[in-house]
Amino acid sequence: MTVADIPLISSAKNLRQSMAAGMALGLIDYATLRGADQTALRAMVGLSDNEHPNANQRIPLASYAAVLREAARQCDDPALAVHFSEATHFADLSIVGLIGYASETMRDALDQLNRFGRLAADITVRGPDRFVLTHERDGLWLTDHRIDEPPFPELTESTFVRMVAGTRQFGQTPFVSLVEVSYTDRGIGVELERALGAPVRFGAARNALRVSVEWQTYRVALYPRYAFGLFCAHADRLLSELDADQSVAGQVERVVLPMLHTGKASIEAVAQQLGLNSQAVYRALRAEGTTFEELLAQLRHRFAQGYLQHGRASLKEIGYLLGYSDVSAFSRAFKRREGLSPGAYRSQQR
Repeated sequence: MTVADIPLISSAKNLRQSMAAGMALGLIDYATLRGADQTALRAMVGLSDNEHPNANQRIPLASYAAVLREAARQCDDPALAVHFSEATHFADLSIVGLIGYASETMRDALDQLNRFGRLAADITVRGPDRFVLTHERDGLWLTDHRIDEPPFPELTESTFVRMVAGTRQFGQTPFVSLVEVSYTDRGIGVELERALGAPVRFGAARNALRVSVEWQTYRVALYPRYAFGLFCAHADRLLSELDADQSVAGQVERVVLPMLHTGKASIEAVAQQLGLNSQAVYRALRAEGTTFEELLAQLRHRFAQGYLQHGRASLKEIGYLLGYSDVSAFSRAFKRREGLSPGAYRSQQR
């Protein structure tokens, strides 16, 4: 998939995973200060230099990833996501940040992040909450349950650095003692550890921060309580609009993702998750100009491209992750859509 294939800034309708335009514009402004070509970066999301879109409009997650990586290339800074998150305030980019800073404590802010976080990043999550606190043998862990498919490690780095940088003003001591990420070091491990103030364990089974118990009680409340109510009321309206605009194809994709590797993603199983019958899902998808089979094939192919471009998984592992019966079935399906074998495609990207 090239940048030209990625949809541009629009309403939420027919988008799968998306970011708020305010997040992308903040990134572009920061990269411009670092020497990047603002006109070129804005063009990647369909904007001219003098356009000012609503910060709550949506862009596809793939488009945000493309802009971030191009900005990093232009700035000659592979750790741009880290530096952007350190240098900018979440409250300047999204109403979700304003709500966090108006919360009473850090634990309250985390609850609001789970409640409203989709307004900043509407992504697929395992379970009802994206961020979950668990008491384990070696301490209290805050785990990000975002499904990182196709791989986008920069988003994990940006999320964790923003959490740490945004909290330092409220506590007297470092509150993170260890970090786990599910990907290998992209060559910025030292810089990431500096920004997080803690060692990073790469290649772990999850993306998580080990935090102090005291962190939950850090007092925040930078804005009056009435402001918190106003922010939440506005965010509730925005969430309602986001849900109303969400396409059936997007809902189906969210349900399919966690079951993709099982090879048992069927329209019947998806319909059951959505509380509908399979014929209703079939008709709704047809009304949007697609079918379940085509959506599943596109999803598999898009993720395969991501794994081949940015991951180090073997073809056998990628085939498993995408639910194919064996590597031959994966290779045949990929070549039918791409015109190249997975191995040739991976070599072409290097």
